[in-house]
Amino acid sequence: MRGSRKLVGPAALVGALVAAAAAPASATGDRIQPAEPTPWELAAANEAEFVDDLWFVEFAAPSTSRGGQRAAQNAERAAFRSQARAEGVQVREQKDFRELWNGVTVRASLDEIPQIHDLRTVRAVHPVAVVERPEPSDVSPELATALSMTGADVAQSELGYTGEGLSVAIIDTGIDYNHPDLGGDGNNDQRLAADPNTRELDHPRVTHGWDYVGEAFNPADPDAPQVPQPDPDPRDTEGHGTHVAGIVGADAATDTGVTGVAPGVTFGAYKVFGPGSTTSDVIVEALEDAYADGMDIVNMSLGATLAWGEDYPTTRVSNELAANGVVVVNSAGNDGSLGTWALSAPANAHDIISVASADNTEQQTSVFAVDELDELVPYLPLTGAELPPTEGESAPLWLPAVTTVGNTTGPIGCAPGDFAGLPDGAVALVMRGECPFADKYVNAANAGASGVVIFNNVAGLFAGTVADAGIDGVWGAGISRSSGLALAELVAAGEQVTLTFTDETATTPNPTGGLASSFTSYGQNVELEFGPSVMAPGGLIVSTYPLGSGAYAMLSGTSMAAPHVAGAAALLLEAEPDLDPIAVRSRLQNTAEPAAWSLNAAAGLLDHTFRQGAGLIQVDAAILADQHVVPGQVSLYDAGESTVTVTVTNRADEAVTYDVSHVDGIQVVASTFAPDFWLTPVPFTGPSTLTVPAGGSTELTFSVTTPYVGLPNHQYGGWVVLTPAEGEGTTLRLPYSGYAGDYVEEMGLLGYWDWPADFDEPTFVEVDPVLARYTADGNLVAADPGQTYRVRNGEFPVVAAFFGHFPERMELWATRDRGNQRYLVAEDEYLSRSSAPGVRTPILWDGRVRAGQSDNTRPVPPGNYTLELRVLRANGDASNPAHWDTWTSPQFELTNQPARGR
Repeated sequence: MRGSRKLVGPAALVGALVAAAAAPASATGDRIQPAEPTPWELAAANEAEFVDDLWFVEFAAPSTSRGGQRAAQNAERAAFRSQARAEGVQVREQKDFRELWNGVTVRASLDEIPQIHDLRTVRAVHPVAVVERPEPSDVSPELATALSMTGADVAQSELGYTGEGLSVAIIDTGIDYNHPDLGGDGNNDQRLAADPNTRELDHPRVTHGWDYVGEAFNPADPDAPQVPQPDPDPRDTEGHGTHVAGIVGADAATDTGVTGVAPGVTFGAYKVFGPGSTTSDVIVEALEDAYADGMDIVNMSLGATLAWGEDYPTTRVSNELAANGVVVVNSAGNDGSLGTWALSAPANAHDIISVASADNTEQQTSVFAVDELDELVPYLPLTGAELPPTEGESAPLWLPAVTTVGNTTGPIGCAPGDFAGLPDGAVALVMRGECPFADKYVNAANAGASGVVIFNNVAGLFAGTVADAGIDGVWGAGISRSSGLALAELVAAGEQVTLTFTDETATTPNPTGGLASSFTSYGQNVELEFGPSVMAPGGLIVSTYPLGSGAYAMLSGTSMAAPHVAGAAALLLEAEPDLDPIAVRSRLQNTAEPAAWSLNAAAGLLDHTFRQGAGLIQVDAAILADQHVVPGQVSLYDAGESTVTVTVTNRADEAVTYDVSHVDGIQVVASTFAPDFWLTPVPFTGPSTLTVPAGGSTELTFSVTTPYVGLPNHQYGGWVVLTPAEGEGTTLRLPYSGYAGDYVEEMGLLGYWDWPADFDEPTFVEVDPVLARYTADGNLVAADPGQTYRVRNGEFPVVAAFFGHFPERMELWATRDRGNQRYLVAEDEYLSRSSAPGVRTPILWDGRVRAGQSDNTRPVPPGNYTLELRVLRANGDASNPAHWDTWTSPQFELTNQPARGR
């Protein structure tokens, strides 16, 4: 059934993990140990959510951008309404899309979706996703170091490019158009309204805009309005969009202002977020408008977690924009804690630029003084908590219970009991990890703390938030791991340690600067396409912020990395206006610089290509390069050996001879949720040199053989490197990624690979689905043996399924024991994998026959039934039985008779 929601089931549904007998062959190669705790050791998984009773309904005719005719689209809509009425389905149409994607959104109950899916005019039905946005952290303005990391400062100051003449759509929380660095006059009370027909604004830099949601819409909050209230004023009051816009193209109006990557661009402010989350249909509407408004570049610092790149509307529309000449840039996602295969949608679209995050090389911080230490302690305030004072002395520091997380031992503070014995008014010192910052902060505050200091569990500072959990009179700050462990050691030794508050600031080198941020999501995408594309600064970035909220702020996330690339695309297009979106991506990839492995930078190894993409962009090099490689990325899929041919072009006046070499990246094997790191050489065969004539092109052909180590779920990647040996030329890099093994055979769906405690060989842990039911209060629990479901009372059987990987297709069949009657009762395509071993997807059957059946509106006869779940593995062949995973439920009774007394 379309739109099944993912839920974390109760304890009864989490257990029953059974180890399979089969084990892989002995492994060869080298296991690589991280020096830092991995993201999945440090954070809990988050669940993707969908909007209740809101759905995309896609029709078969092409979009108008693909030559579709409005007459045919109109006929489809009329037939859809007629067929829905004939089937007794009550649907309420909401939004109508035609230009880049042909379909509508409708309000309908979950029970009605199978009937809508079966209507002849309907190509597909998709749930409308809830899309979240991150929170800010205040700090003094400084963006220059991030610009120098990507060469944007050189492109501006030495090459003279600013992005002038290019327009960038910011699909976000809007833009504070009053900000002086974004062309405003600094008048915080000014309000602008766009023309409702053209979305044009009377503003020197924010030329177009629209508010699609209003000031209160938040589908993640059941107490907030659930229906958007559009408005012609796209002014940002939340901050995220203004921050993103500033990175793209702020132009400092004062000495204390910031300058972005492309300070000459103009903006479209497409406000799709209000105070919290938004929905994916709103994003599609904004994308269609950005296309109609003639935007050259679209930046989306947003995404839906654990989604396919194949068929979801936001992904399809993003690819369609690229096909029509619009450069689409999307953040890769902040889901490093979910393990591999976690690119968000639409970052997994094939033709856009998806962007991973690297940490900034420097950061400007406030500082504490500590008498017992020889140096000042830099800190960043916890957003949502009170700011630390700027003078005076704190109460003594106090440590809660000590726990080990990853490779580090420290005080955790995730339970209220951890703070038993805290002296009233003391400052709690706790380590990051295991639970949200807000839990630690609130637990300490409730125990009587006057302040909370959280120290990092990996190297460097962090920009943390307690969101709306701030408590009056209790300040919060985040410090580095090294500072935190030094303070913890003093307190544990019995010292009475206090902090001296100061109003000083310091520019602090970031030990993780230039490395992939711990939160950045892993690829590849589910179809084994290369991703993410590139990396850009996204950790600890300071940019513009609404005037009413301090004018400047620090944020971390791939949300901050994407606008660096959107601005870089503007600079590159100013230099070469005829580049198409794929060429823009390739140029940035050719000249990117791969980063060291962030979890053990001292090992001298390069991070995964399916985590950093081609590497950290160098836009000045991309502009200056007279040579380039097309394509700019290579997907090897799961081929045992691949022969690849690419084209190297030289626009210079003299020939260039290149030395051809190959560099491996770190690989991962086994568990999706907590993969192990591996490095074994990738067999590479190719010419040692390549000469490219002046003004001409030469093909480069090479072969890559799978670095098979006998372990499942093995992703690998690397770079083919062209280094000038003779002649003036640019060093070019071609990243690739692949899967070592039989992807379809190994990636079973009803379980997952994991390592036993002795680290002997990975084992496939089978996780059988569970026959379940909903209780009266909406909880999902395991069914009783021989469960009776009374359909008239709204009692329906539910299959609660764990998916260790992404099902390409799902079918649910019901078989009645009397007469052996068999019915297809639910189906779906392109489902998400589970985000953690205890997370299941509920698939509900309402007692009716579904797709492909002649009696598709009639309830099945009462009787005893079993359900068979069939799921097709990702990239599987539907005609091959070995590519389907199946499970059969216990027998249950289905009846229309109400319970006695009802």
